Amino acid sequence: MSDIAKQPHQKELFGHPVGLYVLFFTEMWERFSYYGMRAILVYYIIASATGENPGLDWSEGDAYKLYGWYTMLVYVVSIFGGIIADKLIGQKKTVLYGGILLVAGHSILAIEQNWAFFTGLLLIILGVGGLKPNISTMVGGLYKQGDPRRDGGFTIFYIGINVGAFLSAIIVGAVGENYGWHYGFGLAGIGMFLGLITYLIGQKYLIGIGDSPKKNKNNQADSNEKADTSIAALLGNLLKSPLQLVITGIIMIAGTYLSISYSEGVDRSLWIGVSIFLGLVAGVLMMIYKDITKIEKDRFVVLLLSFLIVVVFWGAFEQAGGLMSVYTKNKIDRNVSLLFLDGLFIIGALVMFIKSAIGFVKKQDTKWLFAALGLIISAVYIVLKIKVFKTNPFELPGSVFQSVNALFIMIFGTMVGSFWVWWRRKGRETSSLFKMAIGTVVMGIGFLFMAKASMDIEQYGDKAALALLILAYLFHTLGELSSSPVSLSFITKVAPVKYVSLMMGVYFASTGFGNKVAGLIGESSQVKPVSVEFVSDASPETINQLIGNDTTFAKADEFDLVGKIKKTADGYTFIENGSSINIESIVKYSDGGAETEEERQAKINAETEKLDTYLSYDEEIDTYTGILTFKYDTKEHQKVKEGKAETTVANYSGELAIFEVQDDREYKTFIMIFLFTVAFAILVIIFLKKLKALTHGADEVNDNLHEEEAATEAH
Repeated sequence: MSDIAKQPHQKELFGHPVGLYVLFFTEMWERFSYYGMRAILVYYIIASATGENPGLDWSEGDAYKLYGWYTMLVYVVSIFGGIIADKLIGQKKTVLYGGILLVAGHSILAIEQNWAFFTGLLLIILGVGGLKPNISTMVGGLYKQGDPRRDGGFTIFYIGINVGAFLSAIIVGAVGENYGWHYGFGLAGIGMFLGLITYLIGQKYLIGIGDSPKKNKNNQADSNEKADTSIAALLGNLLKSPLQLVITGIIMIAGTYLSISYSEGVDRSLWIGVSIFLGLVAGVLMMIYKDITKIEKDRFVVLLLSFLIVVVFWGAFEQAGGLMSVYTKNKIDRNVSLLFLDGLFIIGALVMFIKSAIGFVKKQDTKWLFAALGLIISAVYIVLKIKVFKTNPFELPGSVFQSVNALFIMIFGTMVGSFWVWWRRKGRETSSLFKMAIGTVVMGIGFLFMAKASMDIEQYGDKAALALLILAYLFHTLGELSSSPVSLSFITKVAPVKYVSLMMGVYFASTGFGNKVAGLIGESSQVKPVSVEFVSDASPETINQLIGNDTTFAKADEFDLVGKIKKTADGYTFIENGSSINIESIVKYSDGGAETEEERQAKINAETEKLDTYLSYDEEIDTYTGILTFKYDTKEHQKVKEGKAETTVANYSGELAIFEVQDDREYKTFIMIFLFTVAFAILVIIFLKKLKALTHGADEVNDNLHEEEAATEAH
């Protein structure tokens, strides 16, 4: 039957169903919107509320906390997105509704209101949760069981993911930083809208793919579903198992107690929810373990260990969107010569064209895609050369470096996959656990370059070299390409057959918790600054004298004072613009709006002790670098003194940070990430032989190159 006589959903393009390209562009635009928004999210949260490009003006620690919650919930909600699709409405409708929620979420983020920000994030979480876990399943549904084109189809699909991720940070990041955060958010929404339109127009090419379970009652897929025990059944069995039920309750109660004791506000509620969720997950896992055979139990133990590797890996890797992102903006020298940029784009385009040529010779399905990528890189380069690259050297926006990972995946994905195939044919170890461990080690090594950057900043007092950041991203990507593509495959190999779907859900949860760990690490890397207020009688003339005669100060301006600070017999001396000033003559320690004199004094004493601790941080350092940041504050603080109420106005509130202390904390954070990831991976390698024995041969590797070379969707 000719292609013309075929129904739309039966037609092919470049040897694959046309529906593949519908899903390709849908996911490409979804990843464009997700990664574009991620590229500027933390920047927006920490940006000054009254600057030229106003943001939320949160501290970096709070920004990392929110980032951790957001990225964690994206993956946890994906579990429920998969359940809704499998049990209720099918993948096709779940992807559609997810896309609609994403368009709404990104569009609302374009509104400059706090309510819009949190509402937009919630809708994006729900949207990604609906779309992400199901669109990949639809790709698989395009091919019959045993179709040799299936692997090539997934490779094409994953390239689309990385194209979207690559373009997003460059375009959305540049727009957000240079023209306004909300313009960037809006542009991400436009990208998702294009993806949704593509999906809707392409429905005729997806007939019979991802339909609701009711339409598939007679399909083989439905018999597989019946073989899979439901969560409800497992929870029902949990209620009949006293020991497992008690353990589940202890986990929930202990987690809730810790949440109440060590967190507050919305953070407390979220941690209580996590505690309950973890308890339920533990209960379900215990019931699965109780139900399976001896061999399956052995494999199950190894599977749980692989989930720990997932948490460790993504807990370190996801610093890219948080700590490393802000570090890039503030502490990396982003000035690049135009000659270097010319070479970067030209080499990148040439690599794509060479990969395309190789694809034509080897008759690979991806030949046209790599040719298209070469053209895209060339087109982007020409536009940037004409419209953007005006100065030499040119300072690149910090957000664009989040595209480096996707670019490296497209360049090195096939190479890393081919290396592992060559390595196996040499008779060497290539088990999934070994690859995951090696990937974690390689990724961890990347943080040594970030530690070197911190050392250089402290030693030379200037921003660190851009090459160190690029090398860090290179090692992170090589680690990801070794570890991430085999993770999902490993689950299908060792999980009990009737619980594979549930184990996929636990994998998503593990990835989500890894993202939350990343946020916690980012929080821990930040030293709390000393809260201060500018003295109430300081005039604009006084401020002008302090910040330099070349700066014109106006009321309500924000300003910084950067100078040397040291502890003396008379207190703390601030050396700025060649003159020494007692710091307490320009600032007073914030009382945090305390209502009683006792609370007020306690708060002031706490801030004083904090500064004293920072200035005693290193016995070899006599003079530190102090950074005073002030913003205009019209809030009135009611204070009570000797029973008589009086009202005072703090015109300028601010923070005093000690550069050396913060830099040392970041250095230690990078070193600890390296040490922990490498140590954990080495432990896995040490016990690899025993762990492989527990899999009872389930993790035997074949020469399926797709598993090795396909660019990963994991993030």
